[in-house]
Amino acid sequence: MNNININIRNARTHIPASVTLVCVSKFQPVEAIRIAYEAGERHFGESRVQELKTKIPQLPSDIRWHFIGHLQTNKVRDLLKLRPYLIHSVDSVHLLQALDDEAAKQGFVQDILLEVHVAKEESKTGFLPEEISDLQICESPNLRYPHLRIRGLMAMATNTDDETEIRRCFTEAAKCLNNLPVLSMGMSDDYRIAIDCGANMVRIGSSIFGERKKIKAAFFDQDGVLYNSMPYHAVSWAYAMTKHGLPYTPEECYRNEGRTSTGVIQEYYQRIFGMDATPQLIEDIYADKTARFNEMTGGFPGTIPGVSEVLRFLHGHGVQCWVVTGSGQHNLIDALNDTFDHVFTGIISSFDVQHGKPDPEPYLKAWERSGFKKEECIVVENAPLGVRAAKAAGLFACAVNTGPLPDEELAAEGADKIFPDMKALLEWLNTQIK
Repeated sequence: MNNININIRNARTHIPASVTLVCVSKFQPVEAIRIAYEAGERHFGESRVQELKTKIPQLPSDIRWHFIGHLQTNKVRDLLKLRPYLIHSVDSVHLLQALDDEAAKQGFVQDILLEVHVAKEESKTGFLPEEISDLQICESPNLRYPHLRIRGLMAMATNTDDETEIRRCFTEAAKCLNNLPVLSMGMSDDYRIAIDCGANMVRIGSSIFGERKKIKAAFFDQDGVLYNSMPYHAVSWAYAMTKHGLPYTPEECYRNEGRTSTGVIQEYYQRIFGMDATPQLIEDIYADKTARFNEMTGGFPGTIPGVSEVLRFLHGHGVQCWVVTGSGQHNLIDALNDTFDHVFTGIISSFDVQHGKPDPEPYLKAWERSGFKKEECIVVENAPLGVRAAKAAGLFACAVNTGPLPDEELAAEGADKIFPDMKALLEWLNTQIK
């Protein structure tokens, strides 16, 4: 975030005053948008209705919100309730009609751009150039769609490094403009070419807010991230410790989550008595704890909702998935690959390290075995001590708060991203991995 002001100044040196800069703020935190706003920017682009709905109340009312993502007709009503300044991605007659019908119901006229398909990619959507003239886009008011004001066109170039092809796309789109005032073309990699070809609105994201993270390996904690086991661990630890004269609460368990079993017992025993617990006491407590856990769960606590989808997504995109856990519970570790369709490249457990979390050793060992650069790896944790271990290892820490502790405790340990659930993590991963 410290570079946002610098990035805006650098971009502005290449953007004439006659060209509108739309800062693509999708998936960016409110704090980042506020920095860009304070630097003087007023146009921001979002691609998801729900995210836009969340951000609008938190930011100044004079921001001009642009909707730049693919718009499904079932989202039209909710989007128009937000009164976006401009919708860029109107790509079909069906969507035109849905927007016009809903704008009529809500009693206002919505400004839009038509997306023109000029790229050599089937995955991109929009009207073909020859279809644009058939829409009579310069009619004012437009008799077909009286509650829409067609302000111009939006286009995306073919995803290529070939400048000749990029120029062809932008030039073809510009020919379709037909005296309309707005031509939205160009993103971080090609906006200078777009301006040279006639664009008077550019959409810039990564050059302002930073590049997407390249993810090649993901290191997952086990309990509370893969298995929905922490409620049972908390109760069984409290039972076993109290049985042996150590008053222990489930909350203590959540705050010590990530330590090895020996580490849990020793940390608490030293805190209470100022000395180490004996090996026999550690063995007895852990045996009672495991027995209680298995009695409550039948040996298997179930999985965290949504984590299988996250793993399948990463595995399907060639990302290595590892388990990095302080657990020594054989039944849970042994079941990992069968439970999660053998997606894991490797497992680092308490049997593989001398020092458990919050020491960085478990995550450092996984990182070394992965063979990737640290900036190409992420950690998925749910516990403050796990986040501390990840950051001490120099890794990017995603915290999914599946337990009762407040987000502030995860943030205090340095979590780079905090998510309320696996669905939110998956949405973020979709923005990082193409």
